[in-house]
Amino acid sequence: MKKYVKYGANIEFIATYIFNNPGCTSTEVRRALTENNGRVWTNGTEMRGQYTAYFCTGWIGGSSWPRNPCGRYWHRMKRPDGKNGHLLTTEGLSKVTV
Repeated sequence: MKKYVKYGANIEFIATYIFNNPGCTSTEVRRALTENNGRVWTNGTEMRGQYTAYFCTGWIGGSSWPRNPCGRYWHRMKRPDGKNGHLLTTEGLSKVTV
């Protein structure tokens, strides 16, 4: 059953996850966030796009979401294996929960 998530809890979860797993991919974070919020992650089409707005800097966030977290709390980086990973910014460190 899907649980109620208070405002800002997803940002805190993502920041804490990236802090504990620097360089993790957005898929790894989105999978963990989905399961944390009481849903079952599947590789089917119903999960495509789930929580992707937290990692987009383009048109998805855009002007409708002026405080887009990607770039503000975390940013993309190229990993040695060629994949894109994420690291926290200094402002993102303030969102990490213990």
